[in-house]
Amino acid sequence: MKMPTNPRFEVLTMSIMQTLRARSMMRKASRMAAALLVASLMFHGGAARADSLIPDSVQLTPVVQFPGTKAYMAPDYRAQRARLHSVYLVPIEVFLAPDSPYKGIDPEEMAQVTRTFAQILTQEVMRDMTVVDTPQPDSLILQIALTDVRLDKQGFRLRNLTPVGIAINGVKRIAGVSKISFKTMTVQAIGASGDNETLLFAIDNPPRPGDVQESVRLDEIPRVLATKAQNLRAVFEAIRDAH
Repeated sequence: MKMPTNPRFEVLTMSIMQTLRARSMMRKASRMAAALLVASLMFHGGAARADSLIPDSVQLTPVVQFPGTKAYMAPDYRAQRARLHSVYLVPIEVFLAPDSPYKGIDPEEMAQVTRTFAQILTQEVMRDMTVVDTPQPDSLILQIALTDVRLDKQGFRLRNLTPVGIAINGVKRIAGVSKISFKTMTVQAIGASGDNETLLFAIDNPPRPGDVQESVRLDEIPRVLATKAQNLRAVFEAIRDAH
């Protein structure tokens, strides 16, 4: 026997099904957007999962003045450099160490770190150079990365539940104090000519052996990056003068 139809029930059912399908599509779109964001982060200045900017094929040698630092400079660097009249700084990358205690940093926070480092390099290290926004045939192509980066994040503490702890956390939030800290960080750099991509120099500048690795909060990182930038310049000048 055929059951009688209820038009109002059928319309309601169709409406519910359409809503469920729409929600499913929105969830899929959200997951796809997240995947694209991660991919973009990996290749454009975010926390990429890799070991090094400098290829293994580059023969690095110790820099005597800076224990632990290794570098390479092309034998004809001066002749090659004389042909280049500008510098193009490639968006800075961050290589997160696989054993980093914390990996959940917000992409925008990491992008802010790389933008800050680029600004420091441009204003302090390359202030006497012609820096261009687009690479030219006569540009020195400069790639820089923060490698072996290990992050940590302050965990939950019982004292945070006390009136004093709550007050401290409130002050920290107002002051912009971050719970995320950098535990380790190495600076690597590669310089190449713009026309034929000839490698001119490469620098691997980790912390000095024996240095105490102190965690640095995310909001304190600009002063650390300023020191890293000056160290990078000093290493470059040392290997340049040695040739």
